[in-house]
Amino acid sequence: MTGHSRQTGFSLLEAIVAMTMFAMGAVALYALQAQSVRSLQRVAERQAYVAAVDAALPLVEDLNPMREPSGTRRVADLEVRWTSTPLEDPRPGRTAVGLESLFEVGLYAVDVEVRRNGEPRARFNLRRVGYRQVRRAEEP
Repeated sequence: MTGHSRQTGFSLLEAIVAMTMFAMGAVALYALQAQSVRSLQRVAERQAYVAAVDAALPLVEDLNPMREPSGTRRVADLEVRWTSTPLEDPRPGRTAVGLESLFEVGLYAVDVEVRRNGEPRARFNLRRVGYRQVRRAEEP
């Protein structure tokens, strides 16, 4: 027999290298998980915003900003507030053949705020045509 003894197990240097590699992998996985959690939070916030806008749009779709420049509409726990600003001076409306219509029309910017249970949920802008009847139809 020779005088050589075989070493079994890991040396201290091998253990340190293995732990360092494991720590680097764990840090990378933690950063990936943290980024995923932030992304999920942003998606949830965006979904809540879209749901609030979808719920508010039917309440303002028939809005005539020339007659109601500002106001509030409520349905259950949903409250929709708006204020409108004219983008141009009102002018006579035109028919499809270019004749003056019975209405005066104007373009408005409408700022809409959506609240649920009193808490702000969404804010968005619309452009709406305001109108009012200024003439009567002439009898033939």
